[in-house]
Amino acid sequence: MRRSRFASIFGIGCLFLSAIPPCYSQSLPKGFVFLHRVDSTIVESIRYATGNNFVGRPLGGYLAPSCVLVDEAAKALASLQREVLQSGLTLVVFDCYRPAAAVAEMVAYVSGKDQSNLEYHPKLRASQLMASGYIARRSGHSSGGAVDLTLARMTSKELVYLDMGTRFDFFDPLSHSESGAISEAAQKNRRYLIEMMDRAGFSNYAKEWWHFRYREEPFKGVVFDFPIVGER
Repeated sequence: MRRSRFASIFGIGCLFLSAIPPCYSQSLPKGFVFLHRVDSTIVESIRYATGNNFVGRPLGGYLAPSCVLVDEAAKALASLQREVLQSGLTLVVFDCYRPAAAVAEMVAYVSGKDQSNLEYHPKLRASQLMASGYIARRSGHSSGGAVDLTLARMTSKELVYLDMGTRFDFFDPLSHSESGAISEAAQKNRRYLIEMMDRAGFSNYAKEWWHFRYREEPFKGVVFDFPIVGER
């Protein structure tokens, strides 16, 4: 039903992830953009296109490490990036639009899995992540208006991530945006990020300091499943 609804809205029928559909080799559905086309200075470190995530492997639909967003959200980030650059910092995005296939893989991975993970959820078993509000069967990322990100300082040799108290996708109360169990410096950095994103039109998810959703997203409630193929 979701695929047919999407196809009827956008006139696109090639949504199967078993192969790369030719129509997605360079284009996106109407209303979506590649972030680098809007602002190429924003650093993209798309974790679910790699094994550097809590599942430990690339997820379905991430056929390229590219950030895709609805146009309005991408432009809002670009406007914020201009402000951030003046402070010698840069936005670093970890995840943007997330195909529904990837969400389903996350749910399948945690369902019935009793192990904890020292890197990502040391206090919770994987099977507890959904009930604890860290993994959902339906993600706001699949509407194209949510983004996971942080800030980094730009040096001549490398990016130095600002201390946010925990890593990205660390599913634990320490990652709650207003946690007082982290250093004062990390608390200050979180407040700075959240305040800036709020001015840019994004709301933070209280359990994950890195997760933001564009308040005026055009496709709120719609679930998309087209793959992120990138451009050739």
